Order: sequence, then structure tokens, then C-alpha cells
Amino acid sequence: MELLNWATRVGAYVVEDDYDSDFRFDGPPLTAVAGLDSSAAVIYLGTFSKSIGAGLRVGYLVVPVELAETAITVKAILNAGQSWLDQAVLAEFLSSGAFARHLKQVRMVYRSRRDCILSALREHFGDVNVSGHNGGMHIMWHLPARLPHATVVEATALNHGVGIYALRSAVAYDFGKTPYSERSLVLGYAALQEKQIREGISRIAAALK
Repeated sequence: MELLNWATRVGAYVVEDDYDSDFRFDGPPLTAVAGLDSSAAVIYLGTFSKSIGAGLRVGYLVVPVELAETAITVKAILNAGQSWLDQAVLAEFLSSGAFARHLKQVRMVYRSRRDCILSALREHFGDVNVSGHNGGMHIMWHLPARLPHATVVEATALNHGVGIYALRSAVAYDFGKTPYSERSLVLGYAALQEKQIREGISRIAAALK
């Protein structure tokens, strides 16, 4: 609410990239910032790349009405639009209720993989400190003092064939060099089988010993 009040006060827009909100495993769904906006200050982005497949290449943009015409023009300039057939099939998929059933099934799969990665971390590292595990497709592992810095753990894991990522490698940058950038790792799980997840965490544990 403070962010929205600030945007309204200074005449700015907040860009909300809500790409993984379909996957909420624990507790009620989180309200999008756009859902709290009463001043038309939010530009809301969504995608079907995570819920259906990256190959579809269809996303969507919800903009304040005064930006709609400009957004359409810019989209047309960028890539001359999107396949009408893909959009028509997707529209039918949504309206028929098949998308909702698909999402329910995918949530079950991702939740099982989330549970697997948490279980594997606890098995090898004890009472781990993680965040972001209530939803999405990855978790943030906050490293204990006994382990090296995030970049060292990342490099060690990579040398053993496992991809985990310090914040900077995950295409983010923390200018304040807080513990999030120095002592935290991003671990994705949605695209991995549970056997792969367990093997990956086992390799990391063995390497760090």
C-alpha cells in the first residue's frame, strides 16, 4: 500500500510481473498489487509460459486505460503481433474450463517437487532456513554460517553438475550487498523429476563436505 500511495503521489507506474502466481501451495492466494490499486498506477504482466509451456510464447498485459492504445502500438512495432490461431486455441482452453483443470494437476506435481527439495535439504543439511516455499517454482536457501558464501557454493555445485544460483547469477542485483546476495541461493525445482532433485542435493552435500 505504501508503494501504491507513493506511485499515486509522484505520478509513477508500478510494473508488476506476476508470472508464477498460479502456483500457490500453502495458504490463500496472495493478492496482486494490481488488485489493490484504485488509482490506475499498476501495469500488470502475466504469462502462460509457466503454466502451459514456454513454446506457446503468449503473455498478457493489463494497463491503465490511458496507456492501452500506446501499448497496442508498441506491441505491433516490436513483433507484428501474435499468431491468431494460438490465441484462439488458448481462449477456448480458458473458457472451456480445461485450463483450470490443467492448473490443478500441475500444482499437485509442483507441490510434490517442492516437498521433495525441502525434504532433501533437511536430510543433508538439517534445519535449513528457506523462504519462498509457499508458492512459485523455486525456493531461496539462506545459508548457515558453517557454509561458504553463496558464490562459492554455486561454483562448487556447478563443478559437480548441479545448477544452483546466487542472486546475481539469477539475474538480480542487490546494491546493498545484504545477506540475500552474499548468503542466499535460488534453487529451482519445477522442471526436475524428484529423483533428479534428490540426486542434486546429495551431490551438493557431498561436495561441501
